[in-house]
Amino acid sequence: MSKRILIVSYYFPPLGGVGVFRALKLARHLPDLGWDTHVLTLEPPQYYCIDHTLLDQIPSGVKVHRSESLDPFRLYRRIKGGELASVEDATASDPLFGALTRFAKSVNTWLFVPDNKVGWRGPAAKLGTRVVRENAIDLVYTINVPQTSHLIGRDIQKRTGASWVADFRDAWTANPDLVPPTPFHKARQTALERDVLERADAVTAVNDTIRDLLADALGHDRAKFLTVHNGFDPDDFGTNDGAVKRDSRFTMVFVGTFHKRTDPRLLLRPYAEAIRSGRIEPGKSRIVVVGAQSARTREAVHELGLGDHVDFTGFHAHRASVRWMESADLLLQVIAEGPGAEQIVSGKLYEYLAAGRPVLTIGPAGEARTLVDRLRVGAHASVGDPAAIESALVSLADAHRAGGIPYVPDTAAIAALSFPEQTALLSSHFDRILAEKR
Repeated sequence: MSKRILIVSYYFPPLGGVGVFRALKLARHLPDLGWDTHVLTLEPPQYYCIDHTLLDQIPSGVKVHRSESLDPFRLYRRIKGGELASVEDATASDPLFGALTRFAKSVNTWLFVPDNKVGWRGPAAKLGTRVVRENAIDLVYTINVPQTSHLIGRDIQKRTGASWVADFRDAWTANPDLVPPTPFHKARQTALERDVLERADAVTAVNDTIRDLLADALGHDRAKFLTVHNGFDPDDFGTNDGAVKRDSRFTMVFVGTFHKRTDPRLLLRPYAEAIRSGRIEPGKSRIVVVGAQSARTREAVHELGLGDHVDFTGFHAHRASVRWMESADLLLQVIAEGPGAEQIVSGKLYEYLAAGRPVLTIGPAGEARTLVDRLRVGAHASVGDPAAIESALVSLADAHRAGGIPYVPDTAAIAALSFPEQTALLSSHFDRILAEKR
């Protein structure tokens, strides 16, 4: 029996970065499980990174439907015109876009409910409704962020009666980066969140902490909440073609971007101190930062005198980023302290697991640290303890010099976190939902 699904995701190739992979990999693996797969996204907006190579990962049988949008970044793209570069860091190459991005973030919670992508809702819901009706879609799967995706799913459900599952990569009202500025805003966001949680046939989340926050927000029917982890695609790994040359220095690799709450000095200052004190021999180690970075990261490197010890690659296509992971002697993750920090895992941590290299997680107690400990893939240090971070870096550098950092991961548990395995879990959940509604 044919099963048809519509995945609704704002972030989808050719947009790049970690935010696209949940939708992309589900679209890639659901057809193998018998799902006729459609994706609803938008004509590409201006975005800080573009990776056309990811388009090659979309199976030929997957139908991608692109709507217009009135959100600021799509409007900017329409005005600017021209082709999107294959790989670019748009905030650096386009100063006006960088300024627009900063302005949108500063006014986001004041002007837009639920978020600054709300201008996508009308066009997407209209197109999505047509796609569901014309293709006899059985189930709609909406992925946040933005939360607007869930309002689109709610609109489609109301108009068509299709089953609907709401997926959360991030929390909603419990998201510390999107605190409502007034009681009015808070009440509105809370009401929208509750309505989505009530109306959805099921709710999935990327980890147990976010799942439980959402279940608490609803206050009943906890059985409708399920954890489906972010994962990694085995096909992306194990084919190092020599594109990244190994270095004789102890090479630590950080993949991603230091966002506004994550000061790069949390990592760089203890590293500089270890070099200054001689506990890590000068010239024998380096940190490679892979990904688009703000000016403050380069300023921190200059301020701390680490110019000879930190290399910036800039933004890379996904395949090249994976090669950097596989070439590392140690992979680095940094999570700042603060409200909600315990929720954070980051999609790149799952790819770190697949790279088969030791990991150092610098952060507070929470989902990321628990994952690293449970899977035996590395070490952790408290982000609020610079001395502990320095000691961890020194200890791992010493272990590397002595023959290699001990690494005995739980390979079976890691394999269970692959996108094919997590997609199979999700598919079985979809099957149950559809069976119950027949």
